[in-house]
Amino acid sequence: MKRTVLTLAVLGALGLAGAGAVVGFGLYNVSAQVGHWPGVSWVLHSTFRNSVKLRAPAPSEVPDLTDPDLIALGAGHYASACATCHAAPDSFRTATMAAMVPSPPRIDRAVEDWEPNHLFWIVQNGIKMSGMPPWPAEDRDDEVWAVVAYLAAVQEQQAPPLTLDPDSDRAYCATCHGPVDGQVPRLDIHPPEYLEEQLTAYHSRQRPSGIMAQAVTMVPAEDFAALAAHFAAAEDDAPPAQDPDLIAAGEALASAGTRDIPACVACHAPAEGPPKGPTLDGQHAEFTEVQLTLWRDEVLAYDDLMAAAARDLTDADIAALAAYFASR
Repeated sequence: MKRTVLTLAVLGALGLAGAGAVVGFGLYNVSAQVGHWPGVSWVLHSTFRNSVKLRAPAPSEVPDLTDPDLIALGAGHYASACATCHAAPDSFRTATMAAMVPSPPRIDRAVEDWEPNHLFWIVQNGIKMSGMPPWPAEDRDDEVWAVVAYLAAVQEQQAPPLTLDPDSDRAYCATCHGPVDGQVPRLDIHPPEYLEEQLTAYHSRQRPSGIMAQAVTMVPAEDFAALAAHFAAAEDDAPPAQDPDLIAAGEALASAGTRDIPACVACHAPAEGPPKGPTLDGQHAEFTEVQLTLWRDEVLAYDDLMAAAARDLTDADIAALAAYFASR
């Protein structure tokens, strides 16, 4: 028994010494031209697939991914953040991307064997040692699902074409703001000063958003004021008609306040004077729902009064408030 233990100890010491030599003397060739030793690629790829399937959310958590606005939002982000490596469905990767180890597959190949819940985990978490980054903002599942909606459309060969003019700030922002409704907010209901403040908040990560974090890093900060003025003056479509019952419930909630927490309308739609918070009248209900949920779940936390106002809201309360302000 002692001899067996001693033998194992010696083998372990030799293994550690060998590993130390490989690391300390640079014996392992890290050149991408050489590639991995035989079998290593298979081991890594199998580990990757099994790890994703183990940790992905349940299929029951997948929302409706067929909303054209959700797909368009995901397409806009994909065009600027993902197409560099994975290309558009109807184009090819550059020679540089194809030479990476591992090589990022073209997007139609990358998504063909995955279910939406698996794609969600990959987009949200990224993949170690592959160059695939995690989502730039924590707890923004709503944004991740938008990208998954686009990827699902790629699987069905029904993805919208990618349109992006990287040489024009306005054209880039207009990829989403204007043609896409739903979770993309109307900007024309806000003064330019407010829009400039929000661009700065996204840039500093005070306001978490993976989509907007990507957007503001593609636009020079000195252009924020001009962009804000342009989109504040641009006309956008009003949201569609809302459910009358939801509107009535939302009006009652929006008008109720306490000594510590004023009514929603007191800050966002006062009878006199400018609003103390962002204008919500005529805002897309889907966008307001997402923002109120983020406040309720403490993802947004940079305003104590707003955090307190949203803390006890139910999903039904949030839907009613969003419908009410959209109808105003």
